[in-house]
Amino acid sequence: MRLSDFFQSTETVAETHSWTLVCHGETIAPLEALAKTLAERTMEHRCRGCPHHYRAWKQHLDGGPPPRGASEKALRDFIRPVFGLPEDPDDVQMDHMEGFVAQQLWYFLSLEARILSQETVVRVEPPGFTSTDPGGDGLVIHRVPLGYLMFRLWEIKKCTGQSTVSSSVSRAYSQLGAKATEYLARYTAIGQEISDPQLAEFYGQLIDLWVDARPEAAAGVSVAASVDHIPKRCFTTFGQRFPAFADPVRLRGMLTAIGDFSGFALAVREFIWIGL
Repeated sequence: MRLSDFFQSTETVAETHSWTLVCHGETIAPLEALAKTLAERTMEHRCRGCPHHYRAWKQHLDGGPPPRGASEKALRDFIRPVFGLPEDPDDVQMDHMEGFVAQQLWYFLSLEARILSQETVVRVEPPGFTSTDPGGDGLVIHRVPLGYLMFRLWEIKKCTGQSTVSSSVSRAYSQLGAKATEYLARYTAIGQEISDPQLAEFYGQLIDLWVDARPEAAAGVSVAASVDHIPKRCFTTFGQRFPAFADPVRLRGMLTAIGDFSGFALAVREFIWIGL
């Protein structure tokens, strides 16, 4: 089952931007099933350089024997930086763990691309190894209907506790506005490792395209929150904060709503730990 199959999506198109509400539906699949699926995707991605360790983790998750030897040690080191370990659950701040879960949701939904209408996804750069890694939260390269490449730099937040989606979005705007060129500087180097010469050349132009607000540059803000945090309106000031990116419109928001998001993040962590 694809991660996007757990959600119902509603898109809103405004004059300066568009945004998608991606809401988990209990009638589609239980929240526990979504948490397990995200845990599996997260571990598979983290262990992508050594898939035998992921297989050892998955085997134990599914009721098989626990990981042994190198896999046991390696998996603890893959898991500890973002989820902590069962014997020391407070080693990682809850705030950081929830932020990481929000980033993983955005990443895997973006890979499936069902929420990215009318723009073919060419490449998705994943978030960092932890939620506090320096650099951008995410970058998506599209080929738009006119045929040229376009990138969208994403800032990803979570909204929990007494916070509001509006304040989370506002913080994302501020961070994106202040740090965009620094984030893009890191991506230009990553792009030179791509075997496709056209794509590598495009990565080398990211900063210039952003500074000049060319049609090839776009911005995105994603927030993960609990269902009861869903506002009546969202991303209303996106165009005011980034006016140079509103004509043509290439500002996009995404609000992912999941029951009790903090509880969901804990459920993901629990499935991660079961595989140890």
